[in-house]
Amino acid sequence: MKVTYSGHNIKITDDIHAYILKRADKIGARFDGMQELNVVLKSEKHRFDAEMIVTAPRVSFYAKSETHEVLSALDTVTDKIISQIRRYRDRVKDRRNIAPHREVVARLNPDEVETPLEVEGGDTPVVVSAQDKFASKPLTLAEATTELQASNSGLLLFLNAETRQVNLLYEMTKGTYGWVEPLFA
Repeated sequence: MKVTYSGHNIKITDDIHAYILKRADKIGARFDGMQELNVVLKSEKHRFDAEMIVTAPRVSFYAKSETHEVLSALDTVTDKIISQIRRYRDRVKDRRNIAPHREVVARLNPDEVETPLEVEGGDTPVVVSAQDKFASKPLTLAEATTELQASNSGLLLFLNAETRQVNLLYEMTKGTYGWVEPLFA
């Protein structure tokens, strides 16, 4: 990890240098993919500004703080960066648990051909094999309701943007809608 720092109207002493390295270690412990850390300290009148930029592959974090003490500004900016890293890691972790769009479509359109069911009367019903392809953009429930109202159809099959699962919205009576959210085992 490369640590660079600069001071505008402020002299970077050995104590400040050691404190910046201590803060860099704290960030590095939380985010091991860090490649570069840039710190800029500015002094104007009786206040100190600290800016910190953390660079990693495919992501970067930026924070700025303004206080009356140099070390306090560095603490605040470090806490902001750590908070951003925490939110980023949670977002990435949540993204891994969501079923990709292709998997949902594959579950909806299996390649297997269904066999007709036998009825007690001995007559086998005729199964019409009509397969519609379904690959729509994810919609919220409100957007799906608007889409159903705009169409002449009585039902709408859509990909729920919140749960990333296929849902069915149907019109029951005028102005009343039913919503089906299936559970995949």
